[in-house]
Amino acid sequence: MHPLSPLLNPNSIAVLGASPRAEALGNTVIRNLQRIGYAGAIYPVHPGAPEVLGIPAYANLDDIPGSVDCAVIALSYDKALPALEALNARGVRNAVLYASGFAETGAEGAALQEELTRYCNQNGINLCGPNCLGLYSVASRVSLYSAALPENLRPGGLALLSHSGSACIALSNLDRLGFSHLVSLGNGAVTDIADYLDYVAQDEHTTVAALFIETLRDPEKFAVAARKMRAAGKPVVALKVGRSSSGAAASAAHTGALATPDTALQAFFHRLGVVLVEDYDELIETCVLFLGNDRKPKSNGVAVLNVSGGELALTCDIAERVGLTLPDLAPATVNLLREILPPFGAPRNPLDATGVAVFDIDMYGACLRALLADPAISLVAISQDCPSTLGKDQAATYRRLVQAVAKVNADAAKPIVFFNNISDTIHPAVLEPLNEASVPSLCGMRNALRAIGHLIDHHAHAEVKHTSVGHLRDEQWAERLASGLPFTERESKAFLADHGIAVTREQLATNADDAASAAKRLGFPVVLKIDSEDIPHKTEVGGVVLNLASEAEVATAFDDLIARVRKHMPQAHINGALVQQQIDKGIEAIVGIATHKPFGPGVLVGSGGVLVELVKDATFDIAPVTTRDASSMIARTRLADLTRGFRGATPADREALAELVSRLSEVAIVYADELDAMDLNPVSVQPIGKGAIVLDALIIPKADNKTPSATNIEEAQT
Repeated sequence: MHPLSPLLNPNSIAVLGASPRAEALGNTVIRNLQRIGYAGAIYPVHPGAPEVLGIPAYANLDDIPGSVDCAVIALSYDKALPALEALNARGVRNAVLYASGFAETGAEGAALQEELTRYCNQNGINLCGPNCLGLYSVASRVSLYSAALPENLRPGGLALLSHSGSACIALSNLDRLGFSHLVSLGNGAVTDIADYLDYVAQDEHTTVAALFIETLRDPEKFAVAARKMRAAGKPVVALKVGRSSSGAAASAAHTGALATPDTALQAFFHRLGVVLVEDYDELIETCVLFLGNDRKPKSNGVAVLNVSGGELALTCDIAERVGLTLPDLAPATVNLLREILPPFGAPRNPLDATGVAVFDIDMYGACLRALLADPAISLVAISQDCPSTLGKDQAATYRRLVQAVAKVNADAAKPIVFFNNISDTIHPAVLEPLNEASVPSLCGMRNALRAIGHLIDHHAHAEVKHTSVGHLRDEQWAERLASGLPFTERESKAFLADHGIAVTREQLATNADDAASAAKRLGFPVVLKIDSEDIPHKTEVGGVVLNLASEAEVATAFDDLIARVRKHMPQAHINGALVQQQIDKGIEAIVGIATHKPFGPGVLVGSGGVLVELVKDATFDIAPVTTRDASSMIARTRLADLTRGFRGATPADREALAELVSRLSEVAIVYADELDAMDLNPVSVQPIGKGAIVLDALIIPKADNKTPSATNIEEAQT
């Protein structure tokens, strides 16, 4: 039995806060239990009432004659801990606490919640709440819910797990979703979303989970539960609030601007196969599709069928924006459609069956069968305007169309999805044949196409298992990082070279003559760069000189460089200048490491150079990533086109870049405790077979690793 079973499916319930007063919160719980026909024992607890709502009441918990599986605490926040202590003494280890007044109210409430959490954890108490509406296990007819139950709620396969009570009310009152469980868990002080997700993974009544998440406190625990859902073949659809960048901290590394907490969240969910949606509408349509479809798309090819060319043009626009693939049809399919369509019809995808289809239903059905038979198509979407306000004659016309869809669906091996182009409920006369044939019906073109994309991605997802990379760790470098002191570019590149990442050949020069001699040894042309741990972005202070072709040029440039940087940053400590081989003919990329709690380190790759934050062409994933993962990351940026040889340019070594990204992700894991961020920008991706070389590097140790110097201590004491 799952540890949460007595909480979600108890055989007996004590109600603390039941009262002779009709409006008492505990009475709402009892009424809900009575209304749904709860089969277990209900024990109202009140010090003076002989009964509540026709049920015998008990003065205290000790007077209850039978065992108690679970209790609801319908009392004010100040009575919560004493109530839990009384329940614990009675042996009750499962409870729901509705009261507000805890962490959501400020420091005092947070301290009270911390005390409550500690007590429950020490005594093995499963607590839902506080600041919640509670639980409703629909299939089991168990309601520990403090709000009135939705009148039209119907049983189904969707488990809604929500930090927000309002989200539960909004979604559970829809007539388009059928529910197995409603869980309004509020602050999630003891049992949080991951715990309930773990429960529904093994629940026979649940096929899909919808999450409304305010805070993801324990990613590792969530990942375990999400993987159990994946193994059980149950999709997870998540709406995460608080994703805006307003709270993101600035970083000296470009990766801090490009890899935000939200990109880390997206990468985390993508790794687990959790569908992340943007709003209620997208959540609803995605859940409707997952609940209503039992056929697996085997590729990403989608065909769309309509009877309007103009709307199909809009479909193409939106499909491109949401990343949906509408492939060209096979020659055999095109030839077949030429025979089926009227002479003015165009056999392509999306397919306009023309206005003739409204009168020739057999022709419409033949078009649908032709699309389903195409080898590049894994799903066919029927696009139509069927709002609830259709006139009688129009509704009858479109009903005939969907009856043809239902007939084809009966023996189709591929998924068929119907969507109303407008975000309005579908006319009942049109909806009825679809429901009878189990064809999913969606509302709103954009959200429908997004939902279809989520369905395809869900079935295509495969999580890669990663091997240990602990052998990469060098304790000397770990100690250096742990000091917290800034790295120069020279030191950063030495670190990379020691971890198998190619860097430029270079030498440090402290005067003009040394610089000229170093340039001669390296070979011309060379680059001159300021070497200072105080200057992370050298170009901003004029600290880089390119295309130096002689010893004389290098010597002159050295003196000019030092003088220019001293003028811009007189306080900076300057070690000298790096004389560096100049690498040409490459594509500039940025590769980096960023860490965002609570997800741990991840890696970024994208278009590099001095304009990275302006261009913002980058993608991020949680470490570690394989070379295959890294290649997929590159494919999501403009680097994909550039490395293929844009406008006749020489194709670049994308495979080498993917290997570099993968290796850096291993470094991120190995030094996760010491390393905060890293920029490799630019990385020069050379022609195929020539590799990828780091031209500039910035390593940022964790700030809390730094050991205060004597000067810092004196300043702090002063």
